[in-house]
Amino acid sequence: MRFGVSKCLVCVAIAALFVIPAGVFGGPPSTKASAEKDWTLIIYWDTDNSLEFVNEFAITTWELSLPSNAQVNIVALIDILSADGTWIYDIVDGKRHLLEKWDEMNMADPATLEMFVEYSMAKFPSEKTMLVLQDHGYSWRGLCKDETNGYDLMSFDAVGNALRNAKIATGRGIDVLALDACNMASIEAFYELRDAASFVVGSETTMSDDGLPYKMLISNLVANPALGPADLATNLVHEYVLYYSSKRDYEHQFKCNQDFATMSAFDMTKMGAVGQAFTEFTWVFEPIIPDHRKEIERARGYALIGTWNNMAGWEWNPDLVTFLEGLRAIEGHPELATAIDEFEMAFDAACIAENHSRKYHDTVHGLHFWFPSSLSMYNSNGYTWAKQFVYHDIGLDLVAESSWRDCLMTYFSS
Repeated sequence: MRFGVSKCLVCVAIAALFVIPAGVFGGPPSTKASAEKDWTLIIYWDTDNSLEFVNEFAITTWELSLPSNAQVNIVALIDILSADGTWIYDIVDGKRHLLEKWDEMNMADPATLEMFVEYSMAKFPSEKTMLVLQDHGYSWRGLCKDETNGYDLMSFDAVGNALRNAKIATGRGIDVLALDACNMASIEAFYELRDAASFVVGSETTMSDDGLPYKMLISNLVANPALGPADLATNLVHEYVLYYSSKRDYEHQFKCNQDFATMSAFDMTKMGAVGQAFTEFTWVFEPIIPDHRKEIERARGYALIGTWNNMAGWEWNPDLVTFLEGLRAIEGHPELATAIDEFEMAFDAACIAENHSRKYHDTVHGLHFWFPSSLSMYNSNGYTWAKQFVYHDIGLDLVAESSWRDCLMTYFSS
């Protein structure tokens, strides 16, 4: 998400809302576990950073979108920067209710995520569950920056472990994991989550302050609570792009984000095959890099879908399929063409929905990957904070299993 400086003026007022007694918000705190419903939306809302100003807009949207929670639960864990503590709210018939106030929590700690997911599943049983992780996002590095706790991030290795542990503890897994953060639709990240949820939804590029289209998402669930996880994930992809397509209905939005929206959803049961196909591509690709650097550079340049919009001067995430299609210009290597074909077959089977703003034309397909421009950028020498997240040493399965890091080193030295 991007940070609108002018909106900081409302942060103090928003923070005050979290210390008002729960009765002001429509009644006493809920104390009993709900009867099983069709859906529970578990919202892990980390604004212990520069995003605190988005809270009231989001909570108000949840309230307005859920006039009756007969078949849909919404429960949110909210951490803010301007006050110590962590608050749990549920939305009951259009009003927020304070369930509990916990001590100050580190939202980048996977133990916090695991505890909240287990708490929510026990207190709000449902047939289907959607988990939203909201905050700043940093592609393969992770998400949920907690400025009160050392500017940590939660790695995708940690996210996956937390959700697997919660599934063991509760006997229920996450049906849809929605990543409400920038630059999350990464093959490295999604492969890491391949057994952590049934479907994962995320954006290849930046997300604006409103985040996911919560009004559309919740209203549609209320109208059709029998909706299945695959359909919910698919609808969310198209609702997101529709939400950011208008320059008239959402005047508070950054116009650039309305022009450059991306969203995709993947079936995690098929991400293993995607990762394996990518790994086999890297084995074929590495030895031919020195002789074809110009073709590779052109393919990479065309695939950099967000040059100014999503890289912040230090992030480099080309669209993966666009890059591979560009490599078809390399002649004399039939094994490369075969590897690309096999990857695209696996990719198409796993990607259940993809949509993007029209200005992207044919350059967006649903997942990006990390391809920095130089060894200096690989080591994040231009951004001191990012140096702590080492691509080959952060616990990413795809990096360990594939030869992509070796491909990068060969490219940089060729």
